[in-house]
Amino acid sequence: MKDQSVMDGEGVECLVQRFNQLQEERVHSYRLLEEGHKIYLSTGPSYDFPTFRQLVHDVTQDFKRISLGIIDLEKTMRTEGHTNAADLLANIQECEKKKLELTAHLQLARQMVAENEGGELEEAKVREIRGQLAKVVDEINDHLTDLRYLADTQV
Repeated sequence: MKDQSVMDGEGVECLVQRFNQLQEERVHSYRLLEEGHKIYLSTGPSYDFPTFRQLVHDVTQDFKRISLGIIDLEKTMRTEGHTNAADLLANIQECEKKKLELTAHLQLARQMVAENEGGELEEAKVREIRGQLAKVVDEINDHLTDLRYLADTQV
């Protein structure tokens, strides 16, 4: 018996393409945030916080817009009976939330390393957070692979 999410292959493929575009925008926003943080750290020890704060504000607005777009796609998928794809989007969203939280923690830890040169405790914290981030990124990639497979099998 076919899963209900297989009923309209072309529809789910289009929705997944829209999701992929939003996900690419999210990746771009992460790159901006990362580059901005590197620049921010280079302004230490006095730090150019107002400029970095503005970047964080702008990127946060972008993340919010992207997240709302993905939530809308998830709702559409559920409404159209594409429950497996919708569940994958929900899982990705949850992982992305964890990733953003860990990214913020990593930035704070990197600043602590910059302010405490040679601080083994601070460097250990950076390594720990990077490990957690790697696991979340792997989980996101697994969900993305599952979503691509789901979309490809429904064409």
